[in-house]
Amino acid sequence: MRARRHVTSGGPLFKSAAWRGFLRDMGLILATFIIGYGISVFWLTPGSVFSTNHSLPRVLEMPESKARQKLNDLGFRPRIEGERPSDAFPSGTVIWQDPPPGTVLKPNTVIQLVVSTGPTLVAVPDVIGLNVPQASKILTSAGVRVGAVDSTAGGREAGVVLATRPAAGVGRPRGSAVALVVSRGDEADSP
Repeated sequence: MRARRHVTSGGPLFKSAAWRGFLRDMGLILATFIIGYGISVFWLTPGSVFSTNHSLPRVLEMPESKARQKLNDLGFRPRIEGERPSDAFPSGTVIWQDPPPGTVLKPNTVIQLVVSTGPTLVAVPDVIGLNVPQASKILTSAGVRVGAVDSTAGGREAGVVLATRPAAGVGRPRGSAVALVVSRGDEADSP
């Protein structure tokens, strides 16, 4: 028996059966990768395929009604979580939102808002019976200032605070004026 030699034809490289098999296998690997990547993107982040999400706008420093309207127009559900005093923002202004502005969210997501109740109120301290310089220091340290100083007859000593307007304990915005009524001294004892 005679041994046969296996000889390939000397044709171009791309026409050989081995090369065609290699190209077919690479095509299958590439197709599997592309399909698998597409499925994983859709499965993990469907919003990136079907973009119906919206970026949350900034509603801070807006009046509550305008902030609610803006969020409702984009399909979000605003909810007031509470109210807090704020010296920087007037009453009824949004001072906090969660999630923060710029967050990409699905429609119908609840957005929590906190609204300002206005400036912090300071209770007027009780300075009755003190002289004007002492009363002024106490009022200033409490966050209010001395306003008009009226004098009236009464009391034994001159320059003693007889009353405040508004009365002690009443809340006033920080920095507002408190009027003092001061004694001129006991005029009944003078001849």
